[in-house]
Amino acid sequence: MNIAVFGATGLTGGLVVERALAAGHRVSALVRNPDSVSRKHERLTVIGGSPTSAADVEASVRGADVVIHCLGVGGKGTGKPTTLISDSVKATLSAMEKHGVPRIVCMSNVGTGGSGPWLLNRVVVPLFLRWLMPIVDDKERMESALKASSVEWIAVRLVAITEGAAKPVRTTQDGRGLGFTITASSAAEFLLARATGAEFLRQTPSISN
Repeated sequence: MNIAVFGATGLTGGLVVERALAAGHRVSALVRNPDSVSRKHERLTVIGGSPTSAADVEASVRGADVVIHCLGVGGKGTGKPTTLISDSVKATLSAMEKHGVPRIVCMSNVGTGGSGPWLLNRVVVPLFLRWLMPIVDDKERMESALKASSVEWIAVRLVAITEGAAKPVRTTQDGRGLGFTITASSAAEFLLARATGAEFLRQTPSISN
């Protein structure tokens, strides 16, 4: 399988690349700075460019069987409004439709679409985690773009990502009943597993450990 990965220099995206290569897939990774990718592999193609540039995105997804979009704003973000993720996904969807790439799997956040506990969304985030709100707002725009597209899509809503080994994953459709964290290894395995099969297709599963 040919997999196009966005966000390959991030914690989760890097593990998606690692596991995809270990499984025998070919990977193309679009990154701003190719020198930041230290991994070398005969089945890994690193493309330098912008995740919001139509030409760069096309070069990355052309010939792919699936896109796994792990792009993030980095750390906690700036707390300022951003359209980075939604702009990148919109450019990706356009390129996918143009080149006949059938499926995209995206990282989203619990809190998007009203998912997660009421206390978290209405009290904790607005009062104590306000830096998250612009990120969730952008993931709302991303999910809207996915739902309006003609491709197969899955938006995986994640809780806080931590380092650590893969662990059993809890899954819900509304984000309730989840733990507070998920390891990047667990998230990467779940994302890669969504590259094929009908489970969660055109849905927004929320996951945690």
